Amino acid sequence: MTDSISRAVFFSDLLPKKCPILYKNLVDELGKENISYGLLKNTKDIWCRDYMPIQTDSNRFVLYKYQPDYLQTPYYRRTITDVKAIESIENILNGQVVELDLVLDGGNVVICGNKVVMTEKVYYENKDKSRNHIRNLLEEAFQRDILFIPWDREEILGHSDGVIHYIDDNRIFITNYYDYDAEYYNQFKRILDQHFEVIALSYNVKRKHQRSWAYINFLTIGNVLFVPQLGIPEDKQALQQISNILPNSKVIGIPALEAVRRGGALNCISWDMN
Repeated sequence: MTDSISRAVFFSDLLPKKCPILYKNLVDELGKENISYGLLKNTKDIWCRDYMPIQTDSNRFVLYKYQPDYLQTPYYRRTITDVKAIESIENILNGQVVELDLVLDGGNVVICGNKVVMTEKVYYENKDKSRNHIRNLLEEAFQRDILFIPWDREEILGHSDGVIHYIDDNRIFITNYYDYDAEYYNQFKRILDQHFEVIALSYNVKRKHQRSWAYINFLTIGNVLFVPQLGIPEDKQALQQISNILPNSKVIGIPALEAVRRGGALNCISWDMN
């Protein structure tokens, strides 16, 4: 299910404490737009996009193994959320749940119409299975073709939602990776160009800010877009570019530095559903 048809959004119950300014601004704007929202109780971190089931249609969800390699030290294992322990999860889902026998992060699943875009990190976290078997399991679970882009090994998360954002009508935004790693940018863009109309975000500033990747990680609920704002010159340019491409959408800036400093942005902290 693409974000443009979602109607409600949930957040970790830790978010109001960990990111109070972000949370207040976001829920204020959600209220103004009459968008339903709620808190997921009994979570272990704020990144609910990574562990919550992925909705593939109006009444079907995919649950996977959330045991990422970057959370396998004793200190970090305590931050792994058990989705089945979330309070009232059966009522929240209220549909068919398909269990996928793969280690996976929800942040590495971007539904793009009839395709899912992922980085190849999923291969490295499931080395007990062949690549063909992994692809078959993914296509069966998500009921879509899987399009893989390379994994930037310097970025341990390996999340495709830090690289792309699906818009509509086979169009996608890609982040300004060119400013940091032109070789990797060209690798994944060549792949994406074969399947989508690719629109790259770019910023006309003297010095590129290291956190400007975060604009790609905006939150879409129906025709309302919430775009991270970082208190830097790129903020206005990001809003303008997205508004120009999506003139029929309402684009709202949300102060998001509290989350971005922790390594994620608005898509990462949210779980939207139809």
